[in-house]
Amino acid sequence: MTKNKLCCRIFPILNILIAAILSAGIWYFDEGVHRLTFLTDRDEFFNFVGVSLSIALLPIGIFYYLNEKEKYQAKARQLALLGFLPALLFLVFLIV
Repeated sequence: MTKNKLCCRIFPILNILIAAILSAGIWYFDEGVHRLTFLTDRDEFFNFVGVSLSIALLPIGIFYYLNEKEKYQAKARQLALLGFLPALLFLVFLIV
């Protein structure tokens, strides 16, 4: 039970970090600017935080939903990472 509690506490933090990396990539390639403007502009920083948290919302929701189901409990972390797929596809779309 202790392992499950630690997993439920650490995995969402990792999801937020992955979302921050994805949103930094989206911010960098957005509109061909190729600058990380959220580091210097206060308003852009809050927009960046909002985008990061909204990207992380889907994987965290999937993780907690599947963690309650006994059938999918062993694969909850792997399946939750599929929640990053829309953001990853959007990043690839911006790059290409």
